[in-house]
Amino acid sequence: MHEYKELRVGEGPDSRRGAVRRSRATLTLYAAFGCLGYLLNGLGVVLPELRGELGLSRAEVALYPSAFALGLLAVGVAGERLAGALGRRALPTALATLGGGALLLTSGAGRVLCGVGALLLGVGGAGLVQLVPAGLRVEHDRRAAAAIGEANAVASAASVLAPLLVGAALRAGLGWRAGYLVLPLTAAAALIVWLTRARVAQRPTAARSRSVDHAQPAPRAFLGRWLDVLLVVAAEFCLVFWSADFLHSERGVTPGTAATGATLFLLGMATGRAAAVPVTRRVPAPSRLLAGAAGLATAGFALLWAVDRPLVAAAGLLLAGLGVALLYPVALAEALAAWPDAERAAARCALASGLAIGAAPLLLGALADTIGLRGAFLLTPLLLLAVLARCTMRLSTVGSARS
Repeated sequence: MHEYKELRVGEGPDSRRGAVRRSRATLTLYAAFGCLGYLLNGLGVVLPELRGELGLSRAEVALYPSAFALGLLAVGVAGERLAGALGRRALPTALATLGGGALLLTSGAGRVLCGVGALLLGVGGAGLVQLVPAGLRVEHDRRAAAAIGEANAVASAASVLAPLLVGAALRAGLGWRAGYLVLPLTAAAALIVWLTRARVAQRPTAARSRSVDHAQPAPRAFLGRWLDVLLVVAAEFCLVFWSADFLHSERGVTPGTAATGATLFLLGMATGRAAAVPVTRRVPAPSRLLAGAAGLATAGFALLWAVDRPLVAAAGLLLAGLGVALLYPVALAEALAAWPDAERAAARCALASGLAIGAAPLLLGALADTIGLRGAFLLTPLLLLAVLARCTMRLSTVGSARS
């Protein structure tokens, strides 16, 4: 049976240099994650526009992230088999499905077709959620947390552009679709062409997975880390999808200013994830790092929620983004390290992401229609505090064992 021990994130063959080897395969995976980051995190800005066009309630518009999550769930259940069947075509196929889903979602062709687009966006995004971390886990071994953090930093940096470009397109009279679609779809198309011609989109885990017993159930340690992934993704996307609406409805700013203000959360995440390598080297114990990040995110949320001043609320979003930044990369790296079958572990983590993205924003939207967005938004710190409590218990157990 595989015995799991909490990894110290700085360990491994590259730990002395503290470097992540940015090979061509690594940069390819980073670029693919950038396309996903832009389109996924940009949803929080364009959903209010889509809600106005289609005449939807908050609960109804939250069904689009839920449709996206259904795609994650499907890949989480069958992703490793699908990746095996597609082989080197898996990454280009995921990118093409992601772009096609974004086009259909924003087409304005009706609620059902937009929902189908969100589903396809989720399928393509889930493919990237599975392929990119699994590839980085195999390529970088115990430096995977830093590499996954850098990949998420690229995604976060790309996502920062989404509200900025959507706002700029609206001010220029081009419409929100131009700001949301042009850049990521152009990048995805160029990446697909390059992958096809260069023939580098190999399954990165295939060679090493031959020696793994695929019939072996998930270790108990993986299940606990899987729950961590579920909680941190739920907290992150409650903020991604609802912070712009909160700034507009609760802080009284205009929709354009709210979109720009929501960028601060994404900017905080991008900044935090860009610092993934030095931070993980400085705080190598994952549970300690997760606890500190969850505490910082909770403090940022408190400023956003409690202080009725737009500038303070915006500062709270920035602080929350800095805290949330490392939650997913570290929780995901720990989950992947807890199960030697990297492809199955990544697929199950995609399942956790799907459940989180599908349930948490939808629940928050439904609560907002009932009790108001201000009260419903408290779901976010409850999730963060659950992460903090789990980490505290884990650290307490480790301390007791040492004594």
